[in-house]
Amino acid sequence: MNIILWALTTVLLIISFIKDRDKTFKALKKAWKKISSIFVLFFFIMALTSLALSFIPPELINHYIGKESGINGLLFALGFGSVSVMPGFVAFPLGATLRMQGIPYYIIGAFTLSLMTVGFVTFPLEKKFLGTKVAITRNGLSLLIAIITALVIKLVFGE
Repeated sequence: MNIILWALTTVLLIISFIKDRDKTFKALKKAWKKISSIFVLFFFIMALTSLALSFIPPELINHYIGKESGINGLLFALGFGSVSVMPGFVAFPLGATLRMQGIPYYIIGAFTLSLMTVGFVTFPLEKKFLGTKVAITRNGLSLLIAIITALVIKLVFGE
């Protein structure tokens, strides 16, 4: 499947280049700027996450969100995820790292989903542009969806 996407992208890029060189070069330049800015952010956040995880003992992580943490672990993961904000390209590798430490899938699901969708840090900005009611509703629904998703994952994986 991956080879098909690469081939299709290459063919479409060639067609675009034949049709209008200037627009194609402008688009490629714009795309490169976006990708390079994401890579810088990605590596910076991954480095900070790696450092944080290396300084936090696995026993402490397992105490708060491990298999034995139960509902308290779920609430802790939801709360911590809701406070900080990260894009998916950082949240998913972080979730994989937590899984390697034995954290249950449902807690990782709650953490990563709340990390990407609930934003207490971004609330003032949302309030300014969307209004208080919309910001509260969006964050509340996102938190509710994270809870429901975590419970479904718990049922499906039998954790």
